Amino acid sequence: MKTGNTLNFFRIMGLLGLFAISACKGSGGSQSEDPFAATNFNPYDQDLGKRIEVYNKAITQGNNPKRGTPALYIDFSSGINKAFNDPTIKSMMSACFNTVLAQQFEVYKLGSNKISLLNVANTTELGQQVSDPKQYADIWAPLQATVEKIVDGNSDALLITDFEEWQKNIEVTNTAFLKIPFSKWLEKGNAVHFFIADYKEGKVNKHLYFTIFSCANPDAGSMISKLESKLAPSTTRFDLSNSAYQLSTAYPSEKSGGIFYDESAKSDKARNVLDLKEGYINGLKDGQNFEYYPLGLDWKNIDQLHSTYAAQNQFNDFFRKLFIDLSNEDSYTFGNFSVKVSDVTTDFENFAKAEEAKKHQPKLSKGSNGEAKFSDQEKDAIALACYDTDGKLKAQWVYKTQASNPLNEVFTLNQTLFTNTRASNPKHIELGVAFDPKFSVANIHNPDGLVKVDILSNTATPNLQGTKMSKFEWVNAKNTPNTALAESIKNTLQELKPVDKVVYSYYIKTKQ
Repeated sequence: MKTGNTLNFFRIMGLLGLFAISACKGSGGSQSEDPFAATNFNPYDQDLGKRIEVYNKAITQGNNPKRGTPALYIDFSSGINKAFNDPTIKSMMSACFNTVLAQQFEVYKLGSNKISLLNVANTTELGQQVSDPKQYADIWAPLQATVEKIVDGNSDALLITDFEEWQKNIEVTNTAFLKIPFSKWLEKGNAVHFFIADYKEGKVNKHLYFTIFSCANPDAGSMISKLESKLAPSTTRFDLSNSAYQLSTAYPSEKSGGIFYDESAKSDKARNVLDLKEGYINGLKDGQNFEYYPLGLDWKNIDQLHSTYAAQNQFNDFFRKLFIDLSNEDSYTFGNFSVKVSDVTTDFENFAKAEEAKKHQPKLSKGSNGEAKFSDQEKDAIALACYDTDGKLKAQWVYKTQASNPLNEVFTLNQTLFTNTRASNPKHIELGVAFDPKFSVANIHNPDGLVKVDILSNTATPNLQGTKMSKFEWVNAKNTPNTALAESIKNTLQELKPVDKVVYSYYIKTKQ
């Protein structure tokens, strides 16, 4: 080989070597760019259950935690004081005042086109103001503005009013003036409960509405829980909600969940054929419509168990003993339900990393020219990778919901069970999740992933007529029908039909 050719050969080989090294560095660099891998962060560690609970809240539509102070709004427009003097209504108002003012509350007066904060120290002072005829100076209670104020907040509120709205000196009689705020409130996952008392103003038949704006899932401390027993006996109740159903379980024990157990086995361990672990979570106990099932078995063994027990006509359903009460048809009559199965692994892991990044705020300092920089003492790989030098979390580490991967022919709704129990008792309908007839382990594309099973409401018909709906209409002193409140409610119901809405979710993680 000639010397020149030899030199060229080595030059070429050297360049190829450099390219190879660069390629290796590039490949390795892309992996090391994930700071969570470098720090051995494991979203499936002992805190998995807690992470799933937080994740479920984050992705649940309308999840709306309470904030702020509960409030009482009282209509002080002229004429309504006649309703307040009705003995039955007066008694209900006293009961409300005593209950409401037993805790920290804001009280507002509606009149003269203003929403005014009332400084009252106790129920006696409030009662004196309500009983004083001089307080009812005009007809201008700003009801639309009041409802908008309630909706813009995130707390329980009680509004006592006749819902007669005047705008620009004209009574609103047929415009759905509350449709937008009502819809906004329901979209947050909230509800409006009307307790309607009838009374007469002269010869005019009218209604007084004790209206509870209930924020989030009610608990024992919620306003609706405290007041419904005091208001219901003397009123007509109407629940404006696209989730007026009630869910319950009938599990054998607190830690058993609704999965299959072999009742013929001789020990608790032997009965627990799916090897449910201690980390099981039943969120329904805390008002969250989800459960988490950490199972010791993998999907292959679950499939084998399914085949074995199916021969004995057992283990046809994966989940049982979840019940739904569909008897409340104030707003909707619910139709079909179904089951959707998804692999949410990628979305969950992104969420877990985003949440973990929040815990790693970097130490900051200033450079020699006053520029923002990380402190020289900052060695946290997650902090250095996930934050800018101004201490702001980088956009890529701010959680954004990512579409899940659908898993077809895994589970389905036990339709026969649903139909039969609904016909038997609409207050106690069982929602069973059965194996799909075409179930196969191959249908679960990532057997080690996090599987989410959703029960969906597919159809719902708004109830726009009937005795209760007629309570939202009246004929005024000029013999003009006022349908504005009724139209607000009807328009809200038509817009927010709970179609393909998640009612309940199960999370399954195998090989735990």
